[in-house]
Amino acid sequence: MIFYQVILVLQILSISVNAERFPSRRGKPIIIDTDVFSDVDDVGSLAIANVLHSYGLADLRGVAVNTHSKYGALAVSVINTYFGNEDIPIAAIRPLTNETFFDSWDFIRGEYAARVAHNWPRSLNDSSTAPTPVKLYRSILSSSEDRSVTLISLGFLTNLAALMDSPPDTITPLGGMALISAKVKELVIMGGQYPSGWEFNFAGADPVSTYHVVNNWPRDVPITYSGFELSRSIFSGERLVEHASPDSPVLAAYQWYVGRCSTARESWDPVTTLYGILGLEECSELGLGHLFAYANEIGRNEVLANGSNAWVNDSSVTNQHWLKLADGVTNTSVSGLLTQLFAHNPLDQSCSAYKLQDIFRYT
Repeated sequence: MIFYQVILVLQILSISVNAERFPSRRGKPIIIDTDVFSDVDDVGSLAIANVLHSYGLADLRGVAVNTHSKYGALAVSVINTYFGNEDIPIAAIRPLTNETFFDSWDFIRGEYAARVAHNWPRSLNDSSTAPTPVKLYRSILSSSEDRSVTLISLGFLTNLAALMDSPPDTITPLGGMALISAKVKELVIMGGQYPSGWEFNFAGADPVSTYHVVNNWPRDVPITYSGFELSRSIFSGERLVEHASPDSPVLAAYQWYVGRCSTARESWDPVTTLYGILGLEECSELGLGHLFAYANEIGRNEVLANGSNAWVNDSSVTNQHWLKLADGVTNTSVSGLLTQLFAHNPLDQSCSAYKLQDIFRYT
């Protein structure tokens, strides 16, 4: 009932703002690294990135897939194409497999990536023709302005570890570490628990890469962590069927994955993506105040060989943080915002203002 009130208020208060009002705005350059396959919140994240890309708040320069199923890159292409951004480059990790998802943990969740890939238009016909993530990263970063690109990691850190270890090549004479220091503004990672714990993105599939990236990332490039604890109680996608277009692949993916007539899912990746684009600042174009804040002032993350992590209170490190919601921001208000972004109709060439400060009284 609370969520319905939030959505109702969002609809009443939404103010149509033509994107042409902000022609001089340059979107924030981002690259998304996603494990789209075994959880549907990656689809929600891609929807957010596409909507804010179309509106000019983000400049989605590429999407790298860190899971091996060939259907991952194809599903990404469907989402990008649906939102009119079919030209955004997509990279696929190798080797590629024909694997489809099966929920062997809870025997509840359903497969969505192959279904989405085969039932909606897409610009990528064959995942094997997509570049490797390292090639995509090196190409995009080498042609970007210095310290300009935000990397948003939504899954395993395999691709980022490979980027760090990449040698100079014909794309750029810079090795991976030097290229990151020169071109990356911030690394945003959905992974770990804070101040300490075990989490699947870090420890579940490739803890060796997690250990390498977290412990050896160039110290001059900031890292912000969005932990498991931040979004485990933020359920987005609820009542999506009432607000999304019936032909939306985002809606279909949530219906297939969540199942049992529900579309509500934890928001680990969407929250991370929203921070990756908006940061800590207010967003006047969307009518938003501060959504996020840092939970710490000093210190660094440290990962053990098994992928578990713990925060080290090191006063010499001031550019690593983990996130919390800003004062006054509630889980319900964030979930309402995320859901409305998921449901955005690509035929609508304007973007609504989401005034969370007016919604708080209804949550």
